[in-house]
Amino acid sequence: IQGGETFIARLPINMDGHSIIVDGVDYPCWGFAVVLLNWRTLKEQSDIYENFEREGMEFKLTRTDIKMEGTKRTEKVTTIAESSQAYLIAKDNVTLDLDTGDNGWVIAVGYRDGFSPNYKVWAYPIIFCCSFIFSFMVMLVLVSKRQHEFLLNKLLPPRVIRKLRKGKTVVEKYNMVTIFFSDIVGYTKMSSEMTPREVMKMLNSLYSIFDKLADKYNIFKVETIGDAYIALGGAPNKCSGPEAAERVTLFALEALQAVKDFETEDGAKIYIRAGLASGPIVAGVVGSSLPKYTMFGDTVNFASRMESTSIKMRLQVSPVTHRLLLDAPNYKFMCEQRREGGEIGVEVKGKGRQITYWVDSASRMTETRQTSARIREEELDREDDSQDCWENENV
Repeated sequence: IQGGETFIARLPINMDGHSIIVDGVDYPCWGFAVVLLNWRTLKEQSDIYENFEREGMEFKLTRTDIKMEGTKRTEKVTTIAESSQAYLIAKDNVTLDLDTGDNGWVIAVGYRDGFSPNYKVWAYPIIFCCSFIFSFMVMLVLVSKRQHEFLLNKLLPPRVIRKLRKGKTVVEKYNMVTIFFSDIVGYTKMSSEMTPREVMKMLNSLYSIFDKLADKYNIFKVETIGDAYIALGGAPNKCSGPEAAERVTLFALEALQAVKDFETEDGAKIYIRAGLASGPIVAGVVGSSLPKYTMFGDTVNFASRMESTSIKMRLQVSPVTHRLLLDAPNYKFMCEQRREGGEIGVEVKGKGRQITYWVDSASRMTETRQTSARIREEELDREDDSQDCWENENV
């Protein structure tokens, strides 16, 4: 019902009980109010072209005429308005159906350079800032977690941490370890002549050197109690008995040398006693508040006695440690049997007279002897493995 640029618009007049058939379509109304529209004038007065041009957009308005001939339905699509570059509009651009009664009008719109939302100007900076802040916060969390992990690994062995996180009780048995004990000679008198701050600073400086040496020789620092420093070789990271004894002894000798070169703030010299003992222990974590990896057994007590019966700036070792040092895989140790007043050994509380040894120095062995010691070490490892298997079968 249209021709060229002129449309006839119809408005149905509804009345109950009335209907009208137009072009084979039954309309439930009494009739239509009809108005004649000059489509060309209407487009010009609406400024539709200028509005889209101002927005940098293209548009295309189409009309679909539907005609029924009996049961046959035909459709005809006609473009009734479009911008100069409407061909740029793709199928996936924005479209809108317009309900006009008889036929369907569809308008498709799009930007010449693609859709670009008007919030890009302020949204992108906000997104960038939020992303930066979020990334920075995640980085802080990861750094903080890493720092906590680092501190935790300094307090407890990694394997123990994993067990504690799983809620397990940590009790571990070691067949052969070597334990280091040391204390400062005359510490009680020295600390009484210093302020608490000076004492703390002196101990921190000295034992920070010991800590670096413990890392160097891959031994485990157990704890410091007052002026006492306790370290452990062969646990929690297992190694053969001779290798553990070698590491701890090298650590002890270098610690003694470090003390010789150490001075307090006022230039005073300090001296330590040191002792080693080797044997089996049980180690684990006791308690849930401020958990600490500690060790138990007669070997611990014997190592403490080796330190307390030692003398200034000397390293005293037990008979078992001395025997292990003879099989050390990489170094030869210069040892001498302890004698007092013509008697061999020293009186040890709870054990009577014990044969002990002084360790004076160490020198690296030749490759031939290293090979021989390594073979002996492998044999000892196999013996330990067999012992562990036997224990597991009997648990």
